Amino acid sequence: MSQGHIRKSAQPEPVIWWKVALACVGLAFVSVALFLVIIWFRSFPPAYERATGKVLEIREVVDKTVDSLYGGKIIYGVEAHVQYVADGQLVDRWMRASDDLPREAIILKLATHPTQCTVYWLPNHPENAKCSLK
Repeated sequence: MSQGHIRKSAQPEPVIWWKVALACVGLAFVSVALFLVIIWFRSFPPAYERATGKVLEIREVVDKTVDSLYGGKIIYGVEAHVQYVADGQLVDRWMRASDDLPREAIILKLATHPTQCTVYWLPNHPENAKCSLK
């Protein structure tokens, strides 16, 4: 028998695992970076009008109550007495200042004794202004 008719099959190239791992890490990094950029852009909607306000005093208020079969729960919020200039006029009023943050984050903000806040409202609706403590 001749050796000419026996063929050896070509071996497949081995998978290089570090290339696969590097591609996965790169994809994860790009995804996380994109997620953070989207969150950052959504934190300050461009449609809002803004003014810098002077915080005169801050108080804790009952935001809402929740009843269940096992008892009730009281959820508190923060309001600030703020002076700011809107449309060339000085406005002096109490407004919501809790920023829809968890209670721990609000306590940390209040611990710095803020004296200014960013007042923001939708165009043509200054009666719904909110205050973001600095």
